[in-house]
Amino acid sequence: MKIAALSWNGNNIGDDIQSVAVMQHLPPVDVFLNRDHLNSYDGPEALLVTNGWFLSKLDNWPPSPSIKPIFFGFHVQKHAKPTIARHVDYLKKHEPIGCRDQGTVDFIRSLGVEAYLSLCNTLTFNAPAERDPDSIYLVEANRDQLSPKLFKKGMTVKTVSHRFIDVSADTRLQYAKEIVETYGKKAALVVTTRIHCAMPCIAMGIPVIFVGPKSYRTQIVEEVGLKRHNTWHPLKHPFTRRIEAWPQPLDIAETKKRVTADIKSRIAAALAKA
Repeated sequence: MKIAALSWNGNNIGDDIQSVAVMQHLPPVDVFLNRDHLNSYDGPEALLVTNGWFLSKLDNWPPSPSIKPIFFGFHVQKHAKPTIARHVDYLKKHEPIGCRDQGTVDFIRSLGVEAYLSLCNTLTFNAPAERDPDSIYLVEANRDQLSPKLFKKGMTVKTVSHRFIDVSADTRLQYAKEIVETYGKKAALVVTTRIHCAMPCIAMGIPVIFVGPKSYRTQIVEEVGLKRHNTWHPLKHPFTRRIEAWPQPLDIAETKKRVTADIKSRIAAALAKA
């Protein structure tokens, strides 16, 4: 059986970070399969951890019979629910469905399919041994949201985007690996609107301030215990207080241990059946 991982069409490098997270727990990957075209795969049987945001191309569901999925960290976007529901037999064939968030758990269970809260593979990153934090990273976040008190003496402030231009899948994947490693080595504090920046950083013991939108898609940040801060804009909300407190790292050691053991055991069980 081939070992597969997901590749992505969008411009959000957070998608690729999810693949990097999964690949920590897989044997060497033989093939990358495009998340939006899983129905067109016609190669040898391939084991695929089916994680992340679904579904963009509604006509391309369900995946090819040649794909043997492990649903783990699966999130169903609201507009895709009717399509997923029409193919409930596909999910039943591959239950239990490990879901990224409780909203997806509730939806899958409403279809009569076994589901549980697996959370996300991005919670399984470990901090590099040579960690030497010296920077505050603003990852698609506005410096004006923060009180000047947060900018500690000697700290470099770096602005990063998880939006990417149209480049090759290999380049995206390499950048995703490098940016997670960079956060792990150098980030003293991360302020972000991106869940797949927040969660790897939480896992690596980095203090995180999450200022992203409150939505069905991002509810996982609160499910792992991270406080969500209201965004501050100097024109729209001139009287809203800026964030002043430097947060402590969030202790998710037990959660991380559980998620890691879970995905490893599911991969091992699937390979044993191959």
